[in-house]
Amino acid sequence: MANKLCDSCRKSGRVFCPHNAALEIRARMQGQLKQEMFGPTPPHVFVGHNFYPNVYWGPLVSSQPVVDDPSAMYGMDLERIIESRAAMVRGMKRSGVRQGGRLLEEAQQAVMSIKPVDAEAKFSKTPVFSLQLDDIAHPVGASAPIEKFKVADNPVVPKRVDELHEEGVKANEALRELLLSGFDVHYLSKLLTAGILGKEENRRLVPTKWAITATDDIAGKRFMESVRDCRELEEARVYSNTYLDNHFEILLLPGNWEYEQFETAVTRELEELHKKRVGRSMLRYSSSPWAEWKYDGRINISEEHEQFSGRSDYAESQGGGYYAARFAVAEALFHMKRQARAIVFREIGSSYDIPVGVWEVRENVRHAFLNPPEKFETKDAALAHLSEKLAVPMKEYMKRSKVLLQRRLNEF
Repeated sequence: MANKLCDSCRKSGRVFCPHNAALEIRARMQGQLKQEMFGPTPPHVFVGHNFYPNVYWGPLVSSQPVVDDPSAMYGMDLERIIESRAAMVRGMKRSGVRQGGRLLEEAQQAVMSIKPVDAEAKFSKTPVFSLQLDDIAHPVGASAPIEKFKVADNPVVPKRVDELHEEGVKANEALRELLLSGFDVHYLSKLLTAGILGKEENRRLVPTKWAITATDDIAGKRFMESVRDCRELEEARVYSNTYLDNHFEILLLPGNWEYEQFETAVTRELEELHKKRVGRSMLRYSSSPWAEWKYDGRINISEEHEQFSGRSDYAESQGGGYYAARFAVAEALFHMKRQARAIVFREIGSSYDIPVGVWEVRENVRHAFLNPPEKFETKDAALAHLSEKLAVPMKEYMKRSKVLLQRRLNEF
């Protein structure tokens, strides 16, 4: 898909234009959109959050195979992600979150399947393409009011998922059990969204945005319970990864479990300053003359953290991104059988100004832990290394940190 910049995107310095992309996709797809559709449906239900508890919801359908799993989407460029997701059509029906019916039962069968299912859908009018972007949920393409949805083949439903549904096990308990059985959080969030888990009298549709964050939160807390009983990490480590111009540096320090996350948007000017600073080997985070001379401090850095016992309030400044990254860090430590003080630095590059959902954060951090770490004998050595890797001077993070300023006995 050739993507030419519109005047607005050219002036703003974007490298990808969502406006022209939407027009191109619409021109190509609108003729394929019919009132009645049949095809390989991704096992997904989208539930809006506006007007809760009376929401717009419905199954996603497609006339062609699409990529739904974030682990499979990882590595795609922005154009391909949007083009793939835009091929989905969102059926829309408004009802209370506790309301059942045949349409919901059929949609739930599709969601419980671990493989796409063929399904037929009938809309009250021809779907109209309109690209919808969100910072938590996947992009969505066309939509239309839905009248009928029917699964046309046999869904592949895991036995334990079916049992937990039939037994009416509480949603929180069911999610935790399925997590440790190897089911990914993406699949679990879809079960929660579609109201499949929980006691029958308490089941309800959960807005997709809320379900994604809730699942990351529940799953992260489950891993954290085990991590708190593990041995401390022996040395400082730094894990790195960059995808979709989101750069992550994850610092693990010896000590009991604590978590801190920074997020900041990096301007092109600061990116260029960083390249020059590193090129001149000004690597000391505490005394870099480049940081003092060139950096004027006008940058917004959000900071969220929690101590050993966890947190009860919502990470307001970072939202779903905080819980997605925290889950991935806790998951990695769980598999290492270690606990540590974890500090995540997320620097969002200037070309990432079109959100694709928090799956990008989760998968970015997961892939960081697939890379070999840099290991250091001291925290100061790790911070000096990070000052090379991060565009924002380390002193700016240090001023805001609740974890990095702590001094342990073994650091003296």
